[in-house]
Amino acid sequence: MTILLQITSSLPKKRPPRGLFFLLFFDIFLYEFFELFILHSTRSAPCEAWKYPGGIKFILSSHSIWTMQKFSLDTIGTHLDILIDTELNVSIFFQKIKTKLSEFEQKYSRFLENNWLSDLNITRHWILDDDGKNMLSYALEVAKKTDGYFDPTIGKRLTELGYGNPKMGIQNALSEKWNYTDIEMQNDEVILRKDIFLEFGWVGKWYLIDLIQEILRDHTRFLINFWGDMYGKWSWKVWLESPFAPDELIWTYMLEEKFLACSSGKKRKWGNHHHLIDPKTGESAHEVIATFIDGNSGISTDTYATALSVMPWEKAIETLKNTPEISGVLVCSDGIVFQKEGSAMELFQ
Repeated sequence: MTILLQITSSLPKKRPPRGLFFLLFFDIFLYEFFELFILHSTRSAPCEAWKYPGGIKFILSSHSIWTMQKFSLDTIGTHLDILIDTELNVSIFFQKIKTKLSEFEQKYSRFLENNWLSDLNITRHWILDDDGKNMLSYALEVAKKTDGYFDPTIGKRLTELGYGNPKMGIQNALSEKWNYTDIEMQNDEVILRKDIFLEFGWVGKWYLIDLIQEILRDHTRFLINFWGDMYGKWSWKVWLESPFAPDELIWTYMLEEKFLACSSGKKRKWGNHHHLIDPKTGESAHEVIATFIDGNSGISTDTYATALSVMPWEKAIETLKNTPEISGVLVCSDGIVFQKEGSAMELFQ
């Protein structure tokens, strides 16, 4: 059965220790042993604190019983952390990942001039390589399935609203009506209609997570954390925060060879806007306040987490129910919570 409840002051919640406003995130096999050690000895506990937008925060114990090797990189306008639990030399894997990310950024970053993406947006017609074709084909497929609530052309509206560059000012009125149907694919070619521009921020990060986990697939235990969007091989415990009170823990989730994407308009705000734009109105969406979505593919998990965030509440519920490749939890702005039948997320008691 599906679960419908409401977040109120009487709903069981638990706060972290005073001064420790993080969600705690542990390897499940060490969780029971380390729980009291971390909670009651936070000043001396060997741990690394990570904090990310979207509803996931955690502390990962770095006790010497683990042989974790860490790789970190700032790329495509965000930050990547990878942990691999092995004593083997994995530098060749890290270098392979770094090379792939660099190639991707040089070609698809909207922050670079005179690359493939900028040439496409100028000429309006260009040839797609395999990565571009895979990302764009999937984005257009999800856009159609979600009735346009996932829209790869929304970047222009974000720019008009001043996202990422408030000095440009805010253009409240839509300059022109456009949507994903103004992108045309003909075999290996893409054609842009109207005054849209294309960028891959809406799907590129998760496409890369899919590629990275494929590179690392032969390792027994690892974690890919792309600024809060993650994949974990083995068993990892994630504690999820309330969108209404960032120091309160509401759900727990066991990340076991799954992808997890969380989305909330509470995290990236400027003026009267946040970054989750309803393509139907051109304004920030306000009915769904947070989504916690898991699935077997990074690219599908994130695209649906985004689409569900900008839908009307009832449509978001129906879409989550009727999309078999994803599961998870939706939170409405009035505190109502919908959990899909079979979801592995548990209310934190």
